[in-house]
Amino acid sequence: MIRALKLGEKVKNKTQDNPWVGCVIVKDNKVIGEGYTHPIGGPHAEIDAINNAESQGHSLNGSTLYSTLEPCSFKGRTLSCAKKILEKKISHVVISIKDPHPRVNGAGIKILREGGIIVTEGIEEQAVRKSLKNWLRNY
Repeated sequence: MIRALKLGEKVKNKTQDNPWVGCVIVKDNKVIGEGYTHPIGGPHAEIDAINNAESQGHSLNGSTLYSTLEPCSFKGRTLSCAKKILEKKISHVVISIKDPHPRVNGAGIKILREGGIIVTEGIEEQAVRKSLKNWLRNY
């Protein structure tokens, strides 16, 4: 999760109204994909990491995804990250904090759990809250 936090920090205050999120995907104890949130209209961290892993020829089936923020649950300017995670058969999602955005706020976690994915919450929560402090003020 520390690596995901550092990836998010690389784009701190550069993602317009989106939070600066970092994501790392691990399979068989090896990092297979990394990503971070891009400015509006670009991929969220989870999709960026998925694309990174697949561009290197990795299968995501059975992998663990670490994200500093709960994956989004709805299609807005981008597709739902939670639904994409289900589609890719990732088996475990580890997050630091729930996304307080009113259209998410636990809905991404619910989609994942209802799809059979194990979700672990609260990893490095204080460090991520500190990093996202300015963005979290909006909620």
